[in-house]
Amino acid sequence: MNSEETDSQPAAPLSDSIRITRQGKIKYWVKHGLDFFQENPNKPLTLHTSPVDVSQSTIPRLISVVEILKREYLKTLDVSAGQLTGLHQYNELQWEQRGEIPAEGEDRASTIARALEGKNHAKLTLAPYMKVTLCTKALAGMHEKKDMTYQIPQTRRLSKTTKARLKKKVKQQTALVPP
Repeated sequence: MNSEETDSQPAAPLSDSIRITRQGKIKYWVKHGLDFFQENPNKPLTLHTSPVDVSQSTIPRLISVVEILKREYLKTLDVSAGQLTGLHQYNELQWEQRGEIPAEGEDRASTIARALEGKNHAKLTLAPYMKVTLCTKALAGMHEKKDMTYQIPQTRRLSKTTKARLKKKVKQQTALVPP
């Protein structure tokens, strides 16, 4: 698919959720996230994986997308308006049970023996998945949840030359405005 095809097609409506898969491209997820925050600055965006086999986990890709999205969002902030705060991040790691071990009897013993037949490690029966919520403002009530962790937003630091350039620009604008 080339860029001409995507430009001519109507844009899909932005949703507040992005599912990270093994087949997708990171640059498209990041672009979709940046577009979402451009059009909906006050809505939270949730990025998530689906519960799959541990060997096919997409959690590392999710973390990569989130970190790139946070870094690129900081670059899009309007420095002259004083916006220097990045995105608030809420992480939720969950798992889904795959198969059950019977509570008692011979079935339990044989199930445990089969689980331990792995070459080096016991076979895992949990499928992990993760949800990350990004938002421009802190969400009320999210800090109190037990299963959720919170990361404070990054702040954009301005270099001395950028600060000097901004002061010079403001000074020029005030000099041009007649009293």
